Amino acid sequence: MFLRVMFIAVTVAFATRAAAAAGTAASAPAAANGVVTVQTITTAGHEFSQYFLAAWRDQDGSDDVTLAIRERPSARFGSEVWIDYAQRTVLQLRLPPARAALPEIAASAVQHVWSTVQRTDAERKLFHDADLAPDEF
Repeated sequence: MFLRVMFIAVTVAFATRAAAAAGTAASAPAAANGVVTVQTITTAGHEFSQYFLAAWRDQDGSDDVTLAIRERPSARFGSEVWIDYAQRTVLQLRLPPARAALPEIAASAVQHVWSTVQRTDAERKLFHDADLAPDEF
């Protein structure tokens, strides 16, 4: 159910952004290309992703970055969360059972992911090999 709602929300957001960009396409820069997909299952995972997305939107340039947030719940160890960028896992963490610490965890996760994304993009710009495609680096 949550995934359906997220899909509808993302679709409406893109349609609204595309309609606004069409009206001002002559004077506006290119539209953002980034998407954040959320595949969380538990309440803690949903709350973490909401806090993460709220902090992620505050980063300049985050609109151009595509991320995937995945979760695997475990009764014994809590929920494991992975954040992927460019087909690589840039952060793996376990969410605590107490949800009071989730805002701080999400804020530190954003800082870690943002620095990793910036470093990865810089490395890709510096590394050139005719035998490798850009996503194989």
